[in-house]
Amino acid sequence: MIQLILTSPFQSRELEQALAYRQPDDVLVLMQDAVVAATAPLWSERLTGVPLYVMREDLQARGLQSRIGMDLEMADLVALIAEKGSPQTWGG
Repeated sequence: MIQLILTSPFQSRELEQALAYRQPDDVLVLMQDAVVAATAPLWSERLTGVPLYVMREDLQARGLQSRIGMDLEMADLVALIAEKGSPQTWGG
C-alpha cells in the first residue's frame, strides 16, 4: 500500500502515525508540506530504510532539496498508484 503524507511533521503527527501503522511492503510518499521531512536531519534519520518517495514539484515550490528518498513527479505517482492501488492519505 502507498502511505501518502500531506502535512509537515512539524505541524501534525500524520507522518508518525503512518510510520506506526506502516506494513513492511508499504511505501511512503511525501507531498505538499510533508516534503520538509525529507530535508530535516531528524526525520531523514528516522526515515532511513523506509521505501520513500518525495514529490519533486513540492520540493521545488518550497526551494528545498531532499536528503533522502527518491524524487517523484506526478506522472510517476500515477504509475505507482496504478501498480500498488489506492493510497492511504494522511493529512490534508
